[in-house]
Amino acid sequence: ARDAAVIAIMLTVGTAIVLTCGVGPGRILSSAVFKSGMSAAICVLGVAWLGTTFVKAHEATIKEYAGSILTDHPWTLAIVLFVAASLLYSQAATTKALIPTALAIGVSPLAALASFAAVSALFVLPTYPTLLAAVEIDDTGSSKIGHYIFNHPFFMPGLIAIVLSVAFAFGLGAIII
Repeated sequence: ARDAAVIAIMLTVGTAIVLTCGVGPGRILSSAVFKSGMSAAICVLGVAWLGTTFVKAHEATIKEYAGSILTDHPWTLAIVLFVAASLLYSQAATTKALIPTALAIGVSPLAALASFAAVSALFVLPTYPTLLAAVEIDDTGSSKIGHYIFNHPFFMPGLIAIVLSVAFAFGLGAIII
């Protein structure tokens, strides 16, 4: 399988690096990058498991609620995708769960396409592996997660990028389509 092949290749390359470059395995375990990566992996596994368990248990309700919102207000698809991606931690899962429903209830293809950028909201909760790793690896101390859930250095730039992307896509789509 593809996943097994990727893992095997990564482990093979890692082993080759250790053997050919004279890196001691003890030094790897004590490096800041390894500690940060393992910390992020443990945090994410716990949060991802919790999030997946919650979403799977309430998937029908989430789809029904999102469907009812989109029926009444099709323009809110970007908001629904944003919130769902924040909770699902997956662009693919969000797209698979909500785009077919949106199209089935009559949301225009333009709205579905223009809203697609909103599935990039994986940064909202400070639990995504890339975000945690960036905070952990930052030696300057400038990338910190604040006292509040949405108080981290990736929130505003990510939010602005998504809002501008969706707005630009709606504008460009209206011109082209």
